[in-house]
Amino acid sequence: MVYMANRPFRGKKEQEAYERSIPGQYQKLLRKNHFLFFGLPFLLSIVAGSLYLQKFTSVKWERYDEKHRQLEEDEMLSMIENRRPVNKRDDYYRLQGLLKDHQQEVANDDYEIVRVKRKKEDEPVW
Repeated sequence: MVYMANRPFRGKKEQEAYERSIPGQYQKLLRKNHFLFFGLPFLLSIVAGSLYLQKFTSVKWERYDEKHRQLEEDEMLSMIENRRPVNKRDDYYRLQGLLKDHQQEVANDDYEIVRVKRKKEDEPVW
């Protein structure tokens, strides 16, 4: 049985003309060292493509970060209009009733805590 190669059949003159052409010379070099003439350009194109596309992906992730970044406390407070300035220390003491400035505001708390009567069916049964 005759084995036919994957190469197309060419006559002697056609084969010589093909070997003198650029694709023929490349095919000859490719047979001698296939990594140097096929593998290396392929790997270089992959690396160069990833470096080139890095700019586009960085822009994509920067836009994502701008859209989804979390605001800090100062930035959130600056977004609210007509706000009073916030000082954590003064607010803590004001809420505890320890600041002299805020004792006048707190003086109005003379009220009693009264429990509201419940219905009998709402009473918990223990």
